[in-house]
Order: sequence, then structure tokens, then C-alpha cells
Amino acid sequence: MLEKFGRKEVELLKIDIEGGEVIALEPLIKDYFVCHIFIEIHGMPSDHLRMLQIIAKYGFRIFNVDENLLCPMCCEYSMINELCMAQFGVVPLAITIPQQIDVRRMDHLDGS
Repeated sequence: MLEKFGRKEVELLKIDIEGGEVIALEPLIKDYFVCHIFIEIHGMPSDHLRMLQIIAKYGFRIFNVDENLLCPMCCEYSMINELCMAQFGVVPLAITIPQQIDVRRMDHLDGS
């Protein structure tokens, strides 16, 4: 749809594709300017971390996290692109997603 209308920017992207977020999201945020992302991530804690690291690499910061009470392996994250912070009066308090982490050290969280 973005290509059809010649758009290169997205104000708000809401994505919940039952585990397919990794495949779908990175190409989109790589090729288009996205201001806000609301996403539900499925999987083990290490899967969440990998996805959040991918998103952080494109300049996004988390501003809200909601657990999904109906899905214990799911969590909903709200993020803003650092380049959109000024227009919404957002001031970052801290880096919330580690840039580099050995996810193998998190395997114990997966029950492995």
C-alpha cells in the first residue's frame, strides 16, 4: 500500500502477526521511515530480546510494555523512533535495550 501511494514514511505501525514479526518488520523499518511501532512479540525471552535489538538498531526506544495475560509467551511493546522524539516532546531517560548481549547466556530463561 505504501508503494502504491508513493509513501516512504509511516506515522504509526501496529503489528501482531503471531510470531512472524521478525520476518516482516526489519525490511519495513529498513526501507521506510517509521515514527511509532506498537508490536506484540511472541516467544521465549531470548526471542523478545533478539527482536528488540533489531528494532533498536534502527533508532527505536521503548516507552511502554504490556504483558498479554492471555498469552504468557507474548508481550506488547510501544516504541518511538529517536528522530520523532522532539516533535512529541519525548525526553529519553535511559537506553533500554542492550546493543550487544550474548543471548546464549539467556538460554536458562527459555527453560533449556
